[in-house]
Amino acid sequence: MVFLSPFQRRLAIAVLALMVWGLNFFLHFFWEMLQVPYFVGMAEASHFAVVWQCTEAALGDSNIALLAYVGASLSVRDPLWPGKAWPARAFGTWLLIGILITLVFEAWATEVGERWSYTEAMPRLPLLGTGILPLLQWLVIPALSMFPLRWLFLGWNQRLK
Repeated sequence: MVFLSPFQRRLAIAVLALMVWGLNFFLHFFWEMLQVPYFVGMAEASHFAVVWQCTEAALGDSNIALLAYVGASLSVRDPLWPGKAWPARAFGTWLLIGILITLVFEAWATEVGERWSYTEAMPRLPLLGTGILPLLQWLVIPALSMFPLRWLFLGWNQRLK
């Protein structure tokens, strides 16, 4: 990575955060659409209603991804870590934050908040009853997003030279 002035560093951090959010929105939206058959009422809903609900879910997932990225950045004291060799602590922190928030939110949404419920086809964790697919989402999507995220950021960063 090239030497960055203080202004360029702040700009790079902002651009990377936007890339994290935007790329995660796209990938999580795709995942949410794939999960439609596993939620009650989604198969019967109108196309618009399904797209809207998946968009809302992807917005929340993108915000979780951004929060997890900030937490990971704090854990290694480097907000530009995705553009470098990935420290295991940063990547692990990113996954852990996403999974913990998902566990808590899924438990709330399916029990207390009654925002949605799973069909019988949804595989669930034995003790908690939380859907396995939303948890798997937070293992697969962050891993998938890291490669294009790094590629996008390093390509953009070359423009600062």
